[in-house]
Amino acid sequence: MPAGDTIGVPMFHARLLVSVLLALALSACGSFVPPPEPTPARGLGKPTATPTPRATRTPTRTPTPPPAVQALYLTLTPTATPTPVLPTPTPTPYPGLIQLGKPARVIARTGLNVREAPSPSAQRLGNFPPNAVVTVTEGPVEAEGYIWWKVDNQYGLAGWVAGGDGEDVWLTGELGEKRPVNRPVRLGDVVQVTTANGRNLSIRYEPGVRGLLIKRVVAGTHLQVIDGPVILDNVRWWKVQRADGLVGWAAEGSKRERWLSPLE
Repeated sequence: MPAGDTIGVPMFHARLLVSVLLALALSACGSFVPPPEPTPARGLGKPTATPTPRATRTPTRTPTPPPAVQALYLTLTPTATPTPVLPTPTPTPYPGLIQLGKPARVIARTGLNVREAPSPSAQRLGNFPPNAVVTVTEGPVEAEGYIWWKVDNQYGLAGWVAGGDGEDVWLTGELGEKRPVNRPVRLGDVVQVTTANGRNLSIRYEPGVRGLLIKRVVAGTHLQVIDGPVILDNVRWWKVQRADGLVGWAAEGSKRERWLSPLE
């Protein structure tokens, strides 16, 4: 037998053994063929992928500060300041506190002309002397450079007077103390003796220059008019009374001078 045949038999058995071992290994590990894809059901199309659920975020709670911290917070937190409601402005009275329905005093050195309308060209009705007290019934009216008020002296003279020109004031609501006024005496007036040059005024038992003299009083004396007038010797006589009880008749004045001036 040739030497080559003797060596070939063992080699054949070795290859056979390797093949058997490899087959056993494959059968133990399973097939490497990928599994078939699932067949979609008829009429439903491609299978819909199931969405992966998202994690729900739990909101974070703000911790409540303790009472002491809350009180400190409220103390430090600025409080809104409410807008103040301003009161409706009240009209300011005319300079000198002149008000409707209230008395006012004439402070013009020459007195004030009384006119029918608030105009320098309006008809003149009379004159209020310096220091006269009148009652304000209308105004003010600004016309032709003046400020006008309608006034009444409660004795029959009423009309418009110029209370000022914007700079000078001729009529004021500040009455102050009573002052002598150069106007006719009326029954019930309180008068002041205003004789000039330091002369005294005669008080008589009867009206007239022939009446018996009771006493002479000095300038500045205040008297209450209680009766009259009586016209004698071209003079108006008034019965007057002094605070100490002196009673008698006194002449109002002459054509050029006033001896009894009402206090207003």
